[in-house]
Amino acid sequence: MAERIGFVGLGAMGGPMAINLARAGYEVTGYDVDARRFDGLHGVTRAGSVAEVVDASDGVVISIVRTLAQTQAVSAEVHQRGALLVIMSTIDPTSMQGLSALLAERGVEVVDAPVSGGVTGAVEATLAIMFAGSPAAKARVRPLFEAMGSNIFDMGDRAGLGQAVKLAHQVMMAANIHGVVEGMKLATHYGLEEGRVGEVVATGVGASFVVENWERIKRDYTEGNAYEIVYKDLRSIMNAAAEERIPLPITALGFNRMGDIWGK
Repeated sequence: MAERIGFVGLGAMGGPMAINLARAGYEVTGYDVDARRFDGLHGVTRAGSVAEVVDASDGVVISIVRTLAQTQAVSAEVHQRGALLVIMSTIDPTSMQGLSALLAERGVEVVDAPVSGGVTGAVEATLAIMFAGSPAAKARVRPLFEAMGSNIFDMGDRAGLGQAVKLAHQVMMAANIHGVVEGMKLATHYGLEEGRVGEVVATGVGASFVVENWERIKRDYTEGNAYEIVYKDLRSIMNAAAEERIPLPITALGFNRMGDIWGK
C-alpha cells in the first residue's frame, strides 16, 4: 500500500511538487485556500482543510505556503503525536526554531526544508532542497525529497539551519540579479543586445547561473510570481539581520531599491 502524504500549498511550486510525489507512487492529499489550483493537478486528492489533509496522511505533512503567518496557521492544525511536519516555505531561522519547539510540545516533529530552483525546478523535479532535523525524521522524509529534487543537502540536526542557508542563497541570488539588471542597462544604453552581452559575460569572471539563464530569470521573476517571493524573503533577511545585529549593507540597498533596480 502506498504511503499517504499530506500536502498544503499548491501554488506555482507546490502544485508541481505534489504531482511529482504522486508520480513517484505516493498517495497525495492536498489543500490550498484557492480551489482553482486543483485544476490540472492530476494524481492529487482534494481536501477541504488542513485538518483533512492531516487526517488523510500517514503522519507526514508537507507545507509550502508563502508567508510566516500562513506557516504558523498550518502548524496550528497539526496535533497528532508522532506526526511529522515538513516546512518547505522560506521563513527566518528564529521563527523556524520557535515553530519546532512549539510543535515538539505537542509531540509533533519538524523537518526544516526550504527549496531553491524556481518553478522550472519544481516542474522538472530538479529542486535543491536544504533540510535539517533529527536523524530519524530526515531518514523518513529523504525519499520524498528525492522525488521532488535532484540536489538534496543535509544541513544538520537543528531546526533553522535549512532556513539559514536558504536566506544566504537569497542574499547572493538577489545581489546577482541586481548586478545583471544594472549591467544590462549599461550595455543596452550603448546599443548592445542583452543576448550578446550575456554570451560574453558567461565566458568571464562575471559568469553565473543568472547570466547564463537570463531569459528564464526575466520570465520567472515577474510581479505576482517569484519577484514577490524574493521581496518577501529579503524582508525576512533584513528583519533577521537587525535582530541578530548582522550588517548586510548591500542587501539592504538592494531591498530598499528593489523596484527601481529590477525595473518594476
